[in-house]
Amino acid sequence: MLLFSTILKIDKSLTKDDFLNLVIEWNQGSPHENNVIPNLNWDGSYNQKFGDETISLEFKEYRNEEIVAVRYVKKLDDGIIWKTDYIMNFKDYKMSIMLDRSFTEDAIGVDPSFTTPLFIKLLIEKGYVVNDNDLPVLMTPHLIDRENVSILTAVINGTKFYDLPVVYVSKSFSNNIPIDVDKLAYALKGVAHIFVQGDLGINTFIREQCNSTNEYNGAIGIYYQSDVVKHKRFLNYEYFDSTIARQNIVKEIINFTNQQSIDPLYTWDGVLTSLLRDRFESQKAKRTKAERTKEETEELLDSFSNDFDELTEENGRLRSSISDLEQELAYYRDIFNNKQASDSSFISSGSEKELFQGEKKEFVLSVLSDSLQNIQDETRKKHIIQDIIQQNDSGNILNYKRDKIKRLLTNYSGLNGKLKQELKQLGFTVTEDGKHYKLTYFDDNRYTITMAKTPSDGRAGKNNVSNINNKVF
Repeated sequence: MLLFSTILKIDKSLTKDDFLNLVIEWNQGSPHENNVIPNLNWDGSYNQKFGDETISLEFKEYRNEEIVAVRYVKKLDDGIIWKTDYIMNFKDYKMSIMLDRSFTEDAIGVDPSFTTPLFIKLLIEKGYVVNDNDLPVLMTPHLIDRENVSILTAVINGTKFYDLPVVYVSKSFSNNIPIDVDKLAYALKGVAHIFVQGDLGINTFIREQCNSTNEYNGAIGIYYQSDVVKHKRFLNYEYFDSTIARQNIVKEIINFTNQQSIDPLYTWDGVLTSLLRDRFESQKAKRTKAERTKEETEELLDSFSNDFDELTEENGRLRSSISDLEQELAYYRDIFNNKQASDSSFISSGSEKELFQGEKKEFVLSVLSDSLQNIQDETRKKHIIQDIIQQNDSGNILNYKRDKIKRLLTNYSGLNGKLKQELKQLGFTVTEDGKHYKLTYFDDNRYTITMAKTPSDGRAGKNNVSNINNKVF
């Protein structure tokens, strides 16, 4: 089972010796003693194997394509077999990193968790990972402020593209970051860029530049550089769990990277198959060109026949392995794509512009929920509406805004600077009109509420709350 896969662009300063020395450093420096291959003494050969049947490290060189392949295998007592492959292409200067888990017939109770290979950390620290276009590949988040906010808006608008997905984490209105972005960035090193909002004051600029399609108030967006996979969003709702959200984001990214098609020469089995094919062709050429005595010819034919049988058997095994991997890849690609398709809407959202992400969905769910009490029980209509409500989570942004308006204005005695700022964060523009204030929601004159500067009675605040919530929330 493929657990992790990525392809990194590598700096041309990396040599074959550098690459294999780094692999050895990765193994010998492992914090887990049982992962270290004892007595590993490399003699400089690019075709060598260390270890035993339970734990091994193997190097293979494919000179024709300037490829050096590495496979690390660890077999556990419970039947689980871990395989880590590093395939370095010195023609294109790209490296494939793959983590695979399989198991024998006796394997039971397999722990499905895994960690991103530490080898990527070594590559980044030593400066071997090339920038993704103009963006460094880091193990830490990219802080978005007034100086570099254009990078974020370009990604959101689809005018700037990176090879790796971009995860944008916005700040809440209370200036908090909803998840541990340092842990997220480390978990996704080498497979995604993490953008985190640094300045709450850039919200207005981002909204204007992105036509209000951006994440805000603690929402998190994933932007894939793909026409097939759509933008994913996680809302910071009332019962938001930061740990679960971070884990779900990691799963989304890893699922995306794992379903990408990979050239066979960036896989261990693909490299071995090509090596066997070239050996076979070489043997054929030798046989064709051989002009020897009968004895020499017979000896060569015997050797060729033995080699041919061995190569045919090995080639069949490798082809079967590649076929299994292709089927598995197709399976997970179908699962991933079906999941994406299932997220799409089954009705048109109309032409009315959303004033915040998910607004239409929340209003529709609210109306459907309110309608249930007036629908007869055990009817098709009620079952369908109940099912829609249950299958669609609400971001609870409307409830949040209603509650905040109630808290801010119930005891209203006039507007001060702090109250105006709170209303602005909710989307209201405040203007003065004689003895009254006018509150316009997202600058849409259809949604204008008038409030007296000086309330005439004690119910003025509650009336303002009722008017605003009825009008826009």
